[in-house]
Amino acid sequence: MLGRMRSLRRALLVLLVAAVAFAVAGPLRSYVFSSNLHAVVEGEIYRSAQPSGARLDEWIHTLGLRSVVNLRGEKSHDDRRWLREEIETAERAGIEHVSIRMSAADVPPAQTLRTLVRTLDTAPRPLLLHCKAGAERSALAAAVAVLLETGDLTAARAEFALDKGFVAWINPRLPRVLDDYAAWLAGRGETSTPDRFRAWVESEYAPYFYRARIEAIDAPAPLAAGASTTLRFRVTNTSREAIPFRSERHRGVHLGAKLTSPGGEHRELRGGYVDLALAPGATVELDLVVPALERPGPWSLQVDLVDEGVKWFGALGSQPLALPIEVAAAP
Repeated sequence: MLGRMRSLRRALLVLLVAAVAFAVAGPLRSYVFSSNLHAVVEGEIYRSAQPSGARLDEWIHTLGLRSVVNLRGEKSHDDRRWLREEIETAERAGIEHVSIRMSAADVPPAQTLRTLVRTLDTAPRPLLLHCKAGAERSALAAAVAVLLETGDLTAARAEFALDKGFVAWINPRLPRVLDDYAAWLAGRGETSTPDRFRAWVESEYAPYFYRARIEAIDAPAPLAAGASTTLRFRVTNTSREAIPFRSERHRGVHLGAKLTSPGGEHRELRGGYVDLALAPGATVELDLVVPALERPGPWSLQVDLVDEGVKWFGALGSQPLALPIEVAAAP
C-alpha cells in the first residue's frame, strides 16, 4: 500500500511539472524553444535573441537582411566570441553591423535613445535588432521602431509581450519610456505621430528625475586671480519626479560643475549640499564655490546636477548651463 501511495505521488508530481511546462511553453514558446524571432515591421524590421553565426547567416539569406543592430554593446576588455563571430558573419555577407550598448534592466540615457532612433532611421533595411534573449532590450528597440513607423503607442506597447519573453513584473522599468512619452503628449493635448516621437526623443526625453533648468542668478563679473568666489544658481525641476538632493557628500544629487582653464585643464566642483526632495516644477537656489583661480584669461564653467555614483544629468538628457568666466590678472 505504501509503495502504491509513493508511486501515485510521483505520478502526480510528474503531471504537475508537465502541466507547468505546458503552461509556460504556450505563451513563451518562441522565447523558450526558438530564437525568439519576430517581425516588427513585416519585411523591414525584425527582432530576436542572440543568433549564432550560422543562424545569422541563414537569416541574412532567408530574410534578406542588410543590417544587424546588436543592442548588447561591446567591451574591448571582454573576450566576446559571439560578437566577433557576428561581425565576421556580417562582413562576409557585406551587410552593415551596428553595436549600441543598452541596459536590460533600466531605461536608456538620452544619448543612447537618440542613437537608436538615428540608427533605425538610417540603417539599410531589412534590419535585425537583437539582444541576448530578445525579450527586454529588443522589446524597447522594437517599440521605438513601431513609433518611428506609425506613431501607434498601443502597437508599441504590444512589443512588451509575454509571447516574446517579456515579463512585466520582473522588469517594469523599460516600458516607462513609453509612459513618459504618453504623459508628454497628454500634457500637450496631442496624439502620437512619428515626427512628434522623434522631436520628443531629441529635445524632451530624460529618464526619471534627470531633467532640470539651471540659471545663474547673477552673471559673474570678472573674477580676481587668487580669490575664491561663491556663485548662486536657481535650479528648477522640469522632470515628473522629485529630485533627491542630499547633504551627504557621496550620496544623492548635488549641484556640480566642470571647470575648464584657458589651457584646457579640467576639474570638477560640487555644491548644493542640502536635504531636499525638490518637487516637479519647484525651484531652489543653491551656492557653488569657485576656488581661487591663479591663471588669468577666459575660463569656462559648465553647471549641471550630478547624481553621485550614477551620472551627470547632462548625460541623461538634461541641458547644463554653460557659463563663461573671465579671470582678471592681479594688479
